[in-house]
Amino acid sequence: MITFATSTSTIPPWFRMPCIGCEILGRKGEAMGVVTATSGLGLASCLSHLDMTTQVMRTLTSYDLAGLRAAFIAAGLTTGQVAGNVLITMFQAAKDAAATGGPTEGGMLRAALAAYGIPSFYAEDGGVSYVLVAVDRTDDEGAAHTGPRVLLHSGEDAGRPADQHDEPWAASLYAADGEYINELFTARPGLPLAEECATTALSLACWLVANAHRYPRDDHRGPGEGVVYGRLPGSGGSDRSHSATDVMFGRRPN
Repeated sequence: MITFATSTSTIPPWFRMPCIGCEILGRKGEAMGVVTATSGLGLASCLSHLDMTTQVMRTLTSYDLAGLRAAFIAAGLTTGQVAGNVLITMFQAAKDAAATGGPTEGGMLRAALAAYGIPSFYAEDGGVSYVLVAVDRTDDEGAAHTGPRVLLHSGEDAGRPADQHDEPWAASLYAADGEYINELFTARPGLPLAEECATTALSLACWLVANAHRYPRDDHRGPGEGVVYGRLPGSGGSDRSHSATDVMFGRRPN
């Protein structure tokens, strides 16, 4: 894993920024400084979360919301270092489950998801297979296909043998009526497959905890969707009828 050098700059008193650690906790907190890293990324922090933010910035490679939450929780956010230790134990359990969950790449990912208590199902659309997770984790398989859902995909076949895995897992969010909303995150490339599956499962677990309430079965989109995730091509509007396969693999008409 690459470790980046970090530095902290004080925010001028006339400039106000929220602390990212406080935001993740759902609290109002004003940042006193910005931690930047040689990765080119930077995060604002209050004094209480400064050490934790610095720790996160040493390995952070993107600003995706689920990844940020996962990184801060792993660093001990919410209930202190004990929570961080528990999360590390769970992550290792997910990794071990993935390693023995084959022989397919989808089977490995589903085993990692199960280690976090996330039900998942195989699904297929237009000859493309993927792993489906309902936003409402109480949904059975039938309900999972008709409510808000996340499709986890790598290439066009989640049933490939694990040794043929050649694209990082990506997570795409769909509304109850099948409309594409946005891509939530893509796993970091280059990881061993068991670790990639465990990381993907952790990122999705964090996203579900933070956002599942924003996507009830009778609602297409949570509040502020365009602000939080951006309106990428294929999101928003009422004239879409593209399948999951069309969106994931760029087969949408102009």
